[in-house]
Amino acid sequence: MSGIPVLIGFLVNDVRNRNVSFVCLQDPPLFQGDLLRAPGYQCFSSNVIGQKKRVATYVHCFLTESFNYLCVSPAADVLHLLMSRNDAGKVVWGQKRFSLINTYNRQVDGNNTVSPADLFTNNTNPSLIIGDLSVHTMYTDPERDISSTERRKGEHYFRVAGLHGYAILNEPGIYTRTPDNNTTRPSVINYTLANNLLGEFGKTWTTNIPHTGSDHRAIITTISSNTFTPTRPSPDWNQITWRIGGEANVVIEGELKVLRGNEGEGRNSTVFKWTKEGDSENAIEDFEHNLSLLIHTIKKHAPIKRPCKWCESWWTPELPQLRKDFTGKTRKGKEDPGGVDDARQAKRKYQNEVKKAKSAHLRTFLENAKKNDRWTVHQFTKKRLGSTVPGGHNYTSAASLNLAIMQHFIPQNPNPVDMC
Repeated sequence: MSGIPVLIGFLVNDVRNRNVSFVCLQDPPLFQGDLLRAPGYQCFSSNVIGQKKRVATYVHCFLTESFNYLCVSPAADVLHLLMSRNDAGKVVWGQKRFSLINTYNRQVDGNNTVSPADLFTNNTNPSLIIGDLSVHTMYTDPERDISSTERRKGEHYFRVAGLHGYAILNEPGIYTRTPDNNTTRPSVINYTLANNLLGEFGKTWTTNIPHTGSDHRAIITTISSNTFTPTRPSPDWNQITWRIGGEANVVIEGELKVLRGNEGEGRNSTVFKWTKEGDSENAIEDFEHNLSLLIHTIKKHAPIKRPCKWCESWWTPELPQLRKDFTGKTRKGKEDPGGVDDARQAKRKYQNEVKKAKSAHLRTFLENAKKNDRWTVHQFTKKRLGSTVPGGHNYTSAASLNLAIMQHFIPQNPNPVDMC
């Protein structure tokens, strides 16, 4: 895929709705030599000094939290991502590693920039190759009249691919490039290949998705992989406020003092259990009990690293409780008319805090904005259109708003005609 409409229109809208894990782009859009950012995805690219970035792979943020990545670039037009899980678990059935190779085999002065030897190598882990190879073969395009030169070039690439255990996943006869003009015929130059370790786990290969704005069709390949759980929300122990103004936190010290209790006062379940000397039978049980109490006590003062996967970047720890109060009072207000005022106040308080959080996040973002963030800054700071409702929003009820709209579009005639 190539072109700005692909990245902005397809990646941001359609791909996120389909829960796509990897997006491989060839000839990606650049701004002053740098790749554009996509919400919810982290970008990897080949970094060859002095050469333009020809390929880019966008990885879903949930996967970047659960996987380790090693970026290997044998050539400027090839990006090889070698992935493994943080917990050393299996990625594809029985295998701990997975290779994703993104390539753009350009034609310069009649020659291809990526040779078969650079693209197809012996991998001991499941490997998937995705890219624009710019070669033709009768297998994927049986109705095309291929010249002898094109046939030899395509056979060379796919013969080397077969020797290294790679097979084409493309569905025969499905075009991957449909030019917008009438002088160039459709063709199949975008390929998806899987090696022997991955081929049996390929589930679907399809192009039946909305047009992306590029003459290349967007291809979705589904691979059957091991199920895994993304990183769960966990306390950020490093953010605990142990000291305030150079002195120990009084609240934490008080809670710990209550936990310690008095030695020998009994085996209370709410305080530490003191093990008597020589009492080896209860030592392990007492230790586990004391450790559990200590963790639960300190955990209350530790903020959550990732509150939930739906949280926005401007979300603050105070907003969940305000939202909970607002929704709870709203439900009660539907059952008890006397609680409507409380629901309105809770809603107003929650909305005001959301506005404050967004404003604070915007100020922080603008202070730390980098060169690649200027388009995002433009979206944040551009002038918004005013209200299209006559008179703005200064109406106390729906009836007054309807009356104002009627008077604006259908004004009363100062000299009405008497039809009698």
